[in-house]
Amino acid sequence: MKTYLEASGVPTVTVGAVELPRLIMGIHPTDGYGYVSAARDQAMMAYFHSTEPIVEVLSCGVAHGFTVVQTDHMAIHRNRQQLVAIWQTMERTDTEIRTIPFIMIPLTLDGRPLDQHRLHATFDYNNRQAAGEEYRRYFTADPIVQYVSSGHAAEEDMLVDSDQVAPYTPEELGGVQLDHGLLERYLGFFAGFEPFIADAGAEIDLLAPAGRFDLIDAYVKALRQRFPAVATSIHHPGVTIPALEAGDVRFDAYITPVNKAGVFMLPTPELTLKAVRSSRTPVIAIKPMAGGRMVRREAFDYVLNEVGVASCMFGLGTLDEVRHTFAEAKGALTRA
Repeated sequence: MKTYLEASGVPTVTVGAVELPRLIMGIHPTDGYGYVSAARDQAMMAYFHSTEPIVEVLSCGVAHGFTVVQTDHMAIHRNRQQLVAIWQTMERTDTEIRTIPFIMIPLTLDGRPLDQHRLHATFDYNNRQAAGEEYRRYFTADPIVQYVSSGHAAEEDMLVDSDQVAPYTPEELGGVQLDHGLLERYLGFFAGFEPFIADAGAEIDLLAPAGRFDLIDAYVKALRQRFPAVATSIHHPGVTIPALEAGDVRFDAYITPVNKAGVFMLPTPELTLKAVRSSRTPVIAIKPMAGGRMVRREAFDYVLNEVGVASCMFGLGTLDEVRHTFAEAKGALTRA
């Protein structure tokens, strides 16, 4: 079986103790999230109804030299289906595929999970502190925010206003704890796959601005016992990256939205780009195509060459879409 590096058709960068290709296959929309519309999601859920279509898409990726895939555990049925498809693809292509598992940070307060409305109210408060009403105008008009809020009822609390719902206080955030038992369950979801790069959950957006570097450090240490590299997802980079850079905890990479259209770059695209460009830590861009709104080489030229991120991760649609996207992404790297 070829190793992931032997089969990789793109340049690599060093992240922690591993070599990471500069292009990574993302998990969306194989899990039903396409970030365009509810109709698009339904079409993708129908398309990826079993492992075979996922295997076809992954095999196409391997044929183009893409050998690292993002995985998740939050949509259990879909995510297990993807893991099975990865194993089947490795057998079919005789090629090793490495995974980047997203692993939520299980946080509790007084023994109970955090309230999602208050969690998003805290994000809202932090973003308004950083960018004022400019953030609020940008946020409510952002197409991905609108998609999430209209197409996925469970996530409508993303539009929670901190004037209407109380954010967590500094005293409350000081009492937040890590549920180690639940963390073991999350890690067990990915058992059987070669440890590669752990993606610490986006709860970092809560902990870093609150200065809870003790909790972040404990979580990172737990992951480093099993993974040669630890990255973290960040959905509010203009706030969270500066907080992490000022703290004592070191990640091997930040995974955060970066795209030319300025979509879902919180609290504002300007603050996001400032944080990304001044970061001492390598950045892996997600949503480089602005959630499927820029499926062309210009999108990859921007994140890889103009902004200069270390790597970027993008979703996989139908086979025709995949072939086109791979060609555009690799074309951008030839001009790097």
